[in-house]
Amino acid sequence: MELVWEESSGAVAPEFRYGKQYRLVAGQNKILLTRKVSRANKQILNETKEVSAKLYESWMQKLSKVGISSLPFESPPTETMTGVSYNFVSFQLGSTKSRFYYRLEERKEPSWKQKNSIIQIIERMKP
Repeated sequence: MELVWEESSGAVAPEFRYGKQYRLVAGQNKILLTRKVSRANKQILNETKEVSAKLYESWMQKLSKVGISSLPFESPPTETMTGVSYNFVSFQLGSTKSRFYYRLEERKEPSWKQKNSIIQIIERMKP
């Protein structure tokens, strides 16, 4: 299983820039969570830690409940817009794959409840 979430602020004033990258990988022997967070062009978190099976199962139940595996596997956007970052969530468990791309302003839309729930679950992951 592999889950990746990347989000960044795009082109804004340096003091308001941020970037987040979370990667959860469940291998045969270990479950690892890597979290990288930067603000104002400074790395404030860069860690990889092993996660207990119990915690991993809790996260997977929450993600399953909100339907992460039911989302389609989107291709990367081809349209480029100056100053706009495309963020994404990618999930793979066996042959099940889902991935969605988004711009920050899309998270404010009412139709985004499911995807926002997925992002919030990932953002709350702590080893």
